[in-house]
Amino acid sequence: MGKPLPIAAKLVATVNTGVTPAALALTPDGRFAYVANNNNYGMTGEDSVTVVDLTNFTVLTTINNTSFNQPYTITIDKQGQFAYATNSNFQNVTVIDVATNDVIEVIAGFDGPSGFAISADGGTAYVNNYGAPGGAQSGNGQTVSVVNLNSRLVTGKISVGLAPAALTMSPDGKYCYVINYGKGIFNDGSISVIDTATNTVARTIAGIGLFGPFGIAVLNDGGANIGYITNFGSNNFVPVGRHVLAVNLDSGQVLSTIPVGIQPSGVAISADGAFACVTNYNTLYSDITNFTGLTAGQGTVNIIDLSTNRLLPLTIPVGQSPSAIALSVDARHAYVTNYSSNTLSVIELTFA
Repeated sequence: MGKPLPIAAKLVATVNTGVTPAALALTPDGRFAYVANNNNYGMTGEDSVTVVDLTNFTVLTTINNTSFNQPYTITIDKQGQFAYATNSNFQNVTVIDVATNDVIEVIAGFDGPSGFAISADGGTAYVNNYGAPGGAQSGNGQTVSVVNLNSRLVTGKISVGLAPAALTMSPDGKYCYVINYGKGIFNDGSISVIDTATNTVARTIAGIGLFGPFGIAVLNDGGANIGYITNFGSNNFVPVGRHVLAVNLDSGQVLSTIPVGIQPSGVAISADGAFACVTNYNTLYSDITNFTGLTAGQGTVNIIDLSTNRLLPLTIPVGQSPSAIALSVDARHAYVTNYSSNTLSVIELTFA
């Protein structure tokens, strides 16, 4: 008998967050979600982190601090002690004490940090540098920073591909996988595989049909590390992405090209490895010739059966421009940040 899969899904709550929530992280006990409000409009005082109580789907508090500058992702360590917010428009990462929700430190030395992955032993972090003002400029970064989490100091940099967009650890912690957006054209994206024992790039996977890779989640299947990577598409949305690639990260082989909605963005895998949820951003220009009139359509979530790499017959409507997704440990709830709607969607999944 296979692992249980969702047979139904419904939106059970919508929570107001801050301005343009880009990503979220759940505390290990599943009680709270921390939401990074990117404030893409540059509104005064709106760079923040919203803490949502998941027992009743209400906002517990909003954290404001002068160190925030377009916080893009947030990551919580496995002990649930600290949350790390990457400030994508600057050169630092903000450290939050989860027990008090106070900012306790700021780690400097990055360049448009936009992702944060923690090693298996909890002592090291890997931070992708997408580029920012004062540095390489957005989309021009080509490095991953190595951080000692005990001293909270950058100890090194690793050269990767152009515009590292996201990164994640292998389940055994031996590798850090970095997806490089590149120039956002077909077949230009790549994957840098960092060996965490040496902090060097062991191999680069390219030429496999990646364009505008945006999100990655990894499943260990029978000893092989399989990456599920969202192909968001080009910077000017010509062409637009519509697929998730399932890639054997050990061999570099594409196992499946899975059709989903328009501009797949975030991806999360259930703890038991049975399924993955994918958000479809679906935000396009109304005038494609002049690239004006950016308009958010209906955001959706698709669910992939990981035993077959096929979609389940469930398309779940959420808010506009759903950017990131997280699953509860028991996979009964999915949480989606809606970038254009300034909300968090709560989805309840029902199993057979």
